[in-house]
Amino acid sequence: MSPKPLVILQHESDDPPGSIAAALRDLGVPFEVRRLDEGDALPEWPHETSGIIALGGAMHVTQTREFPFLDAEVKLMRRIVHEGGPVWGICLGAQLLTLAAGGDVYKRKQAEVGWVGIEKVADDPLLRGISSPFVAFGWHAYSCRVPATSHLIARTGDGVQAFRAGGKAWATQFHPEVDAVMAPHWVRDAAAEHHEQGKGWIEELHADTDRYLPAYPSFCRVLTENFVLTSGLLPDDELR
Repeated sequence: MSPKPLVILQHESDDPPGSIAAALRDLGVPFEVRRLDEGDALPEWPHETSGIIALGGAMHVTQTREFPFLDAEVKLMRRIVHEGGPVWGICLGAQLLTLAAGGDVYKRKQAEVGWVGIEKVADDPLLRGISSPFVAFGWHAYSCRVPATSHLIARTGDGVQAFRAGGKAWATQFHPEVDAVMAPHWVRDAAAEHHEQGKGWIEELHADTDRYLPAYPSFCRVLTENFVLTSGLLPDDELR
């Protein structure tokens, strides 16, 4: 019997799995992408999937009337976490996982956009092999408050960047999936949407992208490998 696939939940066209998909292919982990924004159904757990990765999106977690799949996604995450299954929530996905695990989400005074320095605050398997501080790309107007039963593992100042919500469940507020295809229009759109930050900020955003993007897929590969190994989705002896 072939293993059940890992299911990647995509919420909009502008945030595909990017470098995560490339890493999963390289690692030999079967997966499929479901476009919730296009009407694809959530997978049935545990019959259809071995775990989920929930990507980002421009919508907010409270917009369940406009995007009814959000509420269903939280319920699915809650069940998988409760039963000890693998979940990785990224940006919007991290905020949905926060709600699923009993935490809450709040609107930031100022959106966090661009390449940010992040400090590890706990030794966790998801960040094994990642230096501290490290730099990752972020774009979010909302942040998470870590649920009481979860453990903070990385932050920027007082802002949550990563936490562990269960034995095999993690949230990362930053976007490890950004690749060379996505980055140009993400940077362009960010500069247009946040032009009030000024010309210097926009120039710095472009310069930081030129500096950090070349090595970013390798960073994503480490996180993805850590996720699938720690979750038991790929035994050590099956690594290519």
